[in-house]
Amino acid sequence: MSLEQVSQNVSEPWYLAQLKPGGFERAVTNLARQGYESFMPMREETRRRAERWDTKLRPLFPGYLFVKVPDDRQQWRSINATYGVSRLVALDAGRPTQVAPELIAALQARVLEDGKLKPTAEFDVGDKVRVVSGPLADKLAEIESVPEQGRIYVLLELMGRYTKAVLSTTDVERS
Repeated sequence: MSLEQVSQNVSEPWYLAQLKPGGFERAVTNLARQGYESFMPMREETRRRAERWDTKLRPLFPGYLFVKVPDDRQQWRSINATYGVSRLVALDAGRPTQVAPELIAALQARVLEDGKLKPTAEFDVGDKVRVVSGPLADKLAEIESVPEQGRIYVLLELMGRYTKAVLSTTDVERS
C-alpha cells in the first residue's frame, strides 16, 4: 500500500499508549475485546541466548502501542483501565495527545501484512548501518558496496581489524 492510500485511511485519531512491563500481548487482546484497533510495527531481532542465536519479532517501539479511538467513541478513559496498559501518553494535563496522522500513515505504509517492517528502500556506499539479525547482531558497520538489490557488502570492525561481510538488506538498519 502506498503512503497516499494509507493516509486516506487514517482519518480517525490515533493515540500512544504506554504499556505495563510485559503487557504487550495482554493489552492488544483486551483492547480488541473493547473494540479498539491497535497497531505496532514489528521487526526481526536476533539475540544470543544460552549459547545459541534466537531471532524473534519484537516491537519497533518497546513499551508503547498505537491505539485508534473512533470519533464516535470518545471514551478514551477506558483505555487507561485496560489490562496491560499503563496509561495514554498525555503532553497536556487531562487529555491524551493525538499522534500525527502523517506518522501513522508513514508507519502503516512501511508494514507488511504480518506486521513486520519492510526493509529500508535503498542503501548507499558509505552509509553507517547496524546489524539487527544474525550472528553479527548489534554490530555497527559501513556499507562498502551495493552490488544488487537485496544484498550489500559491509565493513565490520572485529577484534581490531576491518572484515568484509555480505549481508541481506533485511538484516541491517540505518544507524
